[in-house]
Amino acid sequence: MCSASHKIYVIHGFGGFKLHMTPLVNAIKKEGFVTVNYSYHSFSEDIDSVALKLYTTIRSEKIDSVSFVTHSMGALVVRSLFKNLKKNDNFPVIFRIVMIAPPNQGTQVADIYHGWLTTFLFGPNVAKLRTGSDSFAGQLPEPTCETGIIAGMKGRKPWYNPSLNDDNDGNVSLIYTHLQNEKDFVTVHSTHNFMLFQPGVFKLVVSFLKTGSFQY
Repeated sequence: MCSASHKIYVIHGFGGFKLHMTPLVNAIKKEGFVTVNYSYHSFSEDIDSVALKLYTTIRSEKIDSVSFVTHSMGALVVRSLFKNLKKNDNFPVIFRIVMIAPPNQGTQVADIYHGWLTTFLFGPNVAKLRTGSDSFAGQLPEPTCETGIIAGMKGRKPWYNPSLNDDNDGNVSLIYTHLQNEKDFVTVHSTHNFMLFQPGVFKLVVSFLKTGSFQY
């Protein structure tokens, strides 16, 4: 059971901002969790830099444990944070993580649109979202705590994005959302960003935060 001194950090994805996450944050707060809607500049700050700032921020807080709820690239920020963890560094215990639409193995959208112009317009993280065995996303540490994944799908062809392999949410294919060690996995019929406004998704998130399972 988590400590009474516990915070939930909610982290948006590429191109996102606080306002996108507000309905989800409010749903989590309604269940009595102390919750932080964490924001960063996804077009200019690379994932590792954001993760280091997040690590430093949380380490400075007087809390015993922390959980994360992420959308899209926010999952990679949290996975990158694990690179900064050291033994006996007074970082809170990481209790649970819920990842919504995570590109844990990258996304083919980045493969398609990656290039100098995209990097110029949208910053360094497009390249970090590419797929492949040697990709940035694929080489990040996997969480050592209980992690649940909520992935979007259509369930039939044509998929939301017909140019992607496998069923997808329009941005990320189901096959690229997985980790090797996730504790629970669930799919919802939804596009990538609309998941952030669905009460059913809010219930799944709260269920995993409370029990480590999506069965509510």
